[in-house]
Amino acid sequence: GSYWKLADFVVPESSKRIIEETDQAIYTVTMFRKTLEAFKNNAREKKFVVRDFQYSKEKINQQQTEVNNLQKAKIKAYVPLIRWLKGNFSEAFVNWVHVKALRLFTESVLRYGLPATFMTAVLEPNKKSEKKLREKLYALYGNLDKSAGEGAEMGDIPGVFMSGDYYPYVYFDINTAFVDTAREF
Repeated sequence: GSYWKLADFVVPESSKRIIEETDQAIYTVTMFRKTLEAFKNNAREKKFVVRDFQYSKEKINQQQTEVNNLQKAKIKAYVPLIRWLKGNFSEAFVNWVHVKALRLFTESVLRYGLPATFMTAVLEPNKKSEKKLREKLYALYGNLDKSAGEGAEMGDIPGVFMSGDYYPYVYFDINTAFVDTAREF
């Protein structure tokens, strides 16, 4: 089942992949015009979609000019965007952390009731020591919520905003990996 066996006068090994996405790909195939219709019919039987391509130098030049103009506009907009981000990121981050603090307070009151007496801490363990830290936290605070035993199956707990694993202490993950190091400039 190679593509060049779909019709006579198809140039073997002439196929080139132009672009590929997750479930689709576009390929070129070279053949003589007299075998085009037979190739299309046989390809459709094998569930391939065949489209004609008409080469136009003017259209290719126009598209290349448009790509170049868009790249220049992208580079021109980069500096103002970075300035804007530097000025507004800290405010957005502070507001996001405040929302996390409100969520922490609400969850603590819903779990443990009033008066609200609790301690808040931000921890950033190494990947290696995360399991050890969880064991120590469980040893310290395991008595707060007996239903959160290690490995316990948790169903719906009234008044608890479940967002993953359940621990006897209130836990929220804060992802601070905001910077993408793979830039295209």
